[in-house]
Amino acid sequence: LRPETGEILAMAQAGEGDRKENLCLKADLPAASLFKIVAAAAAIEARGMSPETELTFQGSKYTLYRSQLKPQDRGRYTVRTTLRDAFADSINPVFGKLGIYELGREVMEDYAQRFLFDCPIPFDLPLEVSHFDPPEEEFAMAEIASGFNKRTLISPLHAALITAAVSNEGAIMEPWVVKRVRSGDGRTLYEAEPAVLARPVHESTVASLRDLMSEAANQGTARNAFRPLQRKNTFRDFDFGAKTGSINDPSNQYRLDWMAAYALPAGGRSGLSVAVLAVHGEKMGIRARDIVRQLIEEYFRT
Repeated sequence: LRPETGEILAMAQAGEGDRKENLCLKADLPAASLFKIVAAAAAIEARGMSPETELTFQGSKYTLYRSQLKPQDRGRYTVRTTLRDAFADSINPVFGKLGIYELGREVMEDYAQRFLFDCPIPFDLPLEVSHFDPPEEEFAMAEIASGFNKRTLISPLHAALITAAVSNEGAIMEPWVVKRVRSGDGRTLYEAEPAVLARPVHESTVASLRDLMSEAANQGTARNAFRPLQRKNTFRDFDFGAKTGSINDPSNQYRLDWMAAYALPAGGRSGLSVAVLAVHGEKMGIRARDIVRQLIEEYFRT
């Protein structure tokens, strides 16, 4: 979609089976670490953090155990990091501790609603409502803030809108796919007009979020998607931002592989926001990051 207008340029699915429903409009799969965008926004705006804020953790980056959620990490195994690097590397215990000790239930619920969780999003086709499950106890707060849970649910279209807001000065535009409707005699009966749906955060917060998402694209978990593009002259002056996420589906039959990203050309040209969900069975097929790269390359080639 175009971040500045909300125009949907492509909305498609491919895979086995004869599905009549469009999974881009379904909101029944976990958001995983994509929710770290919301948690980071809350930490920056509601708690005054910055990309340089120093944080600590112990253990693996990608696990979330109660033993990793002590308020103070001390000792030889303590790792110091920053909010920027914790976001870029998707460090679960860092975001888990933010959820418990900095954000809490009210702040997380507030920012989830700001980013349109549990809010109907007007669209030309029926779009399911993404769901945020307010945490009731400490460990649940850690799970929610880090995305390490199967209760926060999102649609691919909603994921693209959240990413688009970061590249559009904080404005979530109302999505649309129907550009114009004319009568048989040529009269215009309907014409889409860009409209701001929500402004979940201030512009100063957006600048910090773009810093975090840029680091994820350049040095973090999304780097393999963008390095092949950055070596090409066409994309040398682009600003890329991204967030990845992976988790099993609620039935534990499939592996969900997310990437939500934006690509902004220099010189004020129109940008692109993309969200891809790849669902893998026993074997990992093509990764979401590779589809995102192909979509961006194809779009700006034409």
